[in-house]
Parts: sequence; C-alpha cells; structure tokens
Amino acid sequence: MTGFAGVIKARVEPAADLQKDYDLAELIDLAERANPETKIAWEQAKQSAAAVGLAQSEYFPVLALNASADYSREPVPVPESATTAGYLDLKTEQAQPVATLEWVLLDFGRRKSGLIAAKNRLLAANLGFNAQHQQIVINVQSAFYELCKARGRIDVAQSALNSALNVQQAVEERYKNGLATAPDVSRARQQAVAAAFDLEDVQAKERDAQVFLARSIGITPTVPLHVVDFSKLPVPTNLEDTVEQVIDRTLKQRPDLMAQVAILREKEAEIRHARSAYYPTLAFAGEAGGSFDNSQMKFAGNTLPWSSSQQPVWGVGLSLSWSLFDGGSRKHKLELAKAEHAAAQHALDDSRDKAISQVWQSYTDTRLAISRLDVATALVDASEKSYQQTFEAYQNGLSSLVDVLSARRELSQARYTQLDTRATLLESTAALAFASGDLGPQLLKRKTWRPEN
Repeated sequence: MTGFAGVIKARVEPAADLQKDYDLAELIDLAERANPETKIAWEQAKQSAAAVGLAQSEYFPVLALNASADYSREPVPVPESATTAGYLDLKTEQAQPVATLEWVLLDFGRRKSGLIAAKNRLLAANLGFNAQHQQIVINVQSAFYELCKARGRIDVAQSALNSALNVQQAVEERYKNGLATAPDVSRARQQAVAAAFDLEDVQAKERDAQVFLARSIGITPTVPLHVVDFSKLPVPTNLEDTVEQVIDRTLKQRPDLMAQVAILREKEAEIRHARSAYYPTLAFAGEAGGSFDNSQMKFAGNTLPWSSSQQPVWGVGLSLSWSLFDGGSRKHKLELAKAEHAAAQHALDDSRDKAISQVWQSYTDTRLAISRLDVATALVDASEKSYQQTFEAYQNGLSSLVDVLSARRELSQARYTQLDTRATLLESTAALAFASGDLGPQLLKRKTWRPEN
C-alpha cells in the first residue's frame, strides 16, 4: 500500500502569504486556484466538449487502409491415367492492399439529434462550471463571515472579561473598606470566572471556523491564513431592487436554471434520436486497391515456372439497413427517452420554485437585518452608557452590585446582538447574490480562473 499512500500524499499547496491579511476577494481567488471541485467541473466540461467532437465526426466518411498477404500450398488430386492417381501441387503468393470508404448518406436525423444532444450537454457542463464557481464563492463567503464573527465574539468576550475583572476589583476594594460583603466578592469573582470561560469557549469556536474556511478554500487547516478585520467590512444600507425585480433577474441568469434548460433540450434531442431508429439508413461503400499474385504448379514430376499478375481491384455500392423487428427495443428506448424528458421538465420546475423561494427568503432576511442593525447599534450605545453610569454609581455607593452585574451582562448581550446582526446582514446579502445569480456578472467583471490544459 506504499504506492497508494504516495499518491494520496502527493499534493502541492498553493502559495499563500503568511504575513498578509487576506480580504474576501483574495480568499475567493485562492479558492478558485486550490479547490479540487473547480478542477473536476472543468474536466467534466472538457469531456462534454470532446463528446460534441465525437458526434460531429459521424458526419464524415470513414477511410481505412486494409492490406492482406498470404502464402498457400494446395494439393489437388488428378488422375494421371486410367490406373494411376496423382495430384496437382499448386503454390500461390498473394498481397492485396485496398483502401475502403464508408459514408452514411441518409439516417433521417439520427446524427443531427445526437449532435444537438451533445451540444446541449456541453452547454449544461459549461453552465455547471459557472455554477460551481458561484458555489465556491458562497462557501468561502459563508466560512469567511463565520470566522470573522467568531473573532468578533472573541473581542466581545475579552471586553466582557475586562469589565468583569474591573467589577471584581471594585467589589474587593469596597470589601476592604467594609462597604461590601463576602457574598458580594464571591459573586463578582464568579462572574469573572464565567466571563473567562466564555472567552475560552469562543476561542475554541474560532479554531473550528478556521478549519471550515480552509476546507471551503480547498487547502489543509495547517496553512495559517490571516484575514482582514471584521469591522472593516462594508455593509449594505438598503436594497435597491424590489423582490419581484430580483426574482425576474434570477430566472434569466442563474446558471443552474439555465443548465436545467439545456438538459431539457438534450432530452428532447434524445427523443428525436430514439424515433430515428424506426427509419432506415442509407450508406455508400467503395474500395480501390490492387492485387499482386504469384503462383506455381507442379504435376507429374514437372514443375512449371512461377507466373505473376498485378491487377487493380475496386468496387462501389449502396447499402440500405432497416431493422424491421427488434423485440421492442426501439419502443422501450423511446419510452425511456420520453420519461427522462418528463423527469427533466419536473426537475426544472422544482429548481425554479426553489430558486424563487431562496431569493424571497434571502431578500426578506437582508431587509430585516438592515433594519435590525440600526436598532442593535442604538442598543449597544444605550447599554454602554447604562453600564458606565451604574458602575460609577456603585463605586460611589449609590447602586447595588446586582445592578452593576446586570448592566454588564446586558452590555455584553447587546454587543453580541450587534455582532450577530452585522454578520447576518453580510451572510444574507451574500446568499441573496448567490440565489439570484448576481455572482455570475461579478465573476465576469474580473479575471476568472481557468485550469491549464
């Protein structure tokens, strides 16, 4: 199994700048170069292109060169007299090179339907390649936002821990001065320990998010990547188009829907191909060459000299092939083609309905997140002011520890809410672009990766 292990381990990681903070576009570019799924989709498109060439080749004649050579000795019984038997010893040498030509002249649309089906398979494969690009983009975006959210939660958790330590320090100072009780100190310390545990928890989730990002890019988690700060990412402030306009654009440009249409047309061509089997085919056949022969005869002890000939060989003709009975094979093939066409039509209807649902869901999620982000920002501002005032009042003996701890928890919760709302807005915006197919025009505006042949 050593050879198998060597093949599995043989992989070259793409060059990544370990000192660079990657933005989203740079991560997508890295994924397009590294992700094996992109290469698989490209090779599948190349297979479909080769299938088109194969279908086109059926329109051309088949020219072949056949050559044969043989040597034979054949004894033939011949009576020498009325009482004596003998034989004729015949030796022959023959060489015959011949060029043959076969050309189908008429097949009632069999080749045409096959070519149309192959071209639509190629179109579906190309659209599938584009769809795979978009799938990689959305996967990288989702993983990127998840990592940014995890790192943002680390910042919030660190801030919460600092606040809890400040409260603990203030309670301990008041306890030294006889202004706080031992249960107050224990409660403050418990809150600080809980905040430290929350920080460890979000740090573990950040490591999981790093693995998820590496997997979406197509690299191993051992490659360390640094990404830009979450707060630097711009967020949309409004939706310019109505949901009806987005749905209309979706039905015109989503590559997976267009690929389904191409598959439907392929199945229509396969129905015509199955029907053409009921009709005959007319073909032309011809050959031209030469025959080179040597022969010698021996009889009754007498050997005749070798004789030779060199003569042209040629022939032309037409052949008509028409299957009259095949046990229902053509009938079942036609039924199969019709069933596959119906299945493709239902698959297209299902994909269209799902696409509309995805657009509607992503559109409403984005619109809701835009409105919630302003509220979440206001909540953070109000919570910060409430915590500062409550903490100062506690230091001056005008507020209780319970009020301080409650204000601190509410501030942390408000920051988490703002962070999650911001991440939700970015994720829903990306999901809307993916669901509507808007990622396609975005990819065309920049140099899209193509594997080398």
